[in-house]
Amino acid sequence: MKIIRALSNPKYSSSFVLGNIFPNFFRKRYVSKSKKIGLNKKYFILSFDCDTEKDIEVVQEVDSKLRKIDIIASYAVPGELLKLGKNVYSRLHKNGSEFLNHGYLSHTSYINESRSYISTLFYDQLTNDQVRDDIIKGHHNFIDILNDLPLGFRTPHFGSYQKPNQLKFLYSILSELNYSFSSSTTPVTAMWNGPIVRTGSGIIELPVSGCHDYSARILDSWNFRFSPTRKLNEEDYVNQFTKMIDFFTNPNSSGIFNIYADPSQVYDWEMFFECMKMTKSLSNISFSKLLQEVLSE
Repeated sequence: MKIIRALSNPKYSSSFVLGNIFPNFFRKRYVSKSKKIGLNKKYFILSFDCDTEKDIEVVQEVDSKLRKIDIIASYAVPGELLKLGKNVYSRLHKNGSEFLNHGYLSHTSYINESRSYISTLFYDQLTNDQVRDDIIKGHHNFIDILNDLPLGFRTPHFGSYQKPNQLKFLYSILSELNYSFSSSTTPVTAMWNGPIVRTGSGIIELPVSGCHDYSARILDSWNFRFSPTRKLNEEDYVNQFTKMIDFFTNPNSSGIFNIYADPSQVYDWEMFFECMKMTKSLSNISFSKLLQEVLSE
């Protein structure tokens, strides 16, 4: 499957190779793009994909730990799980946490005995009508559960849905629903276009951040802790996170440190929270407040 995806999107797959070989080039390009759009602060956005029932169990604990160090996170929750965890997620929403539409159907199974994950739904394997239906159903469910209008979206397993025609279709639907932003692209988008991308549909895309030494690789809990094919480990996560903090705190740097994780993958990982403490020099902000601040300047 990975080979097929690579062949069908050669620029995207080649970016992984280039990112490993020329990380310095892409970091300089990123800073240049950031300054060109007038980013005068250095921002930190932390979001969580809450894809399993296990996340419902632990998300309040994770949120509380983060608030103790003055970090407020955003949450992307599939509609079925938003409904199942209504009481938990409603409390977080009422406490000021931002929520993103994450589609409706649950797309991951968690095996408690082995602490492993099985992905069960990918947008690139659905028809356009099925993708549209899942987004719209998630949209209406969001309103019903949280009594609020969603402004942002994240594609389920977004790394598999990165072709230009797929993103164009996604943004057209989000535009119809009057969304402001999406955070549904990998660091490859940031490598070439910077931290904020204005799309043809008017949707602002905010790609997640990559690693310091591997520009195209997502800095997340899955890649470093749970992926069965991972070549990097928890110590590598801390190392790459620390290097990214050093990069962003450089006086000549600029941009958005936009990372995500799954609550069930970090609630018992103390070093994750130690890493979060390193972000105090950056301005912690939500996606929607970032756009308000940046676009009003």
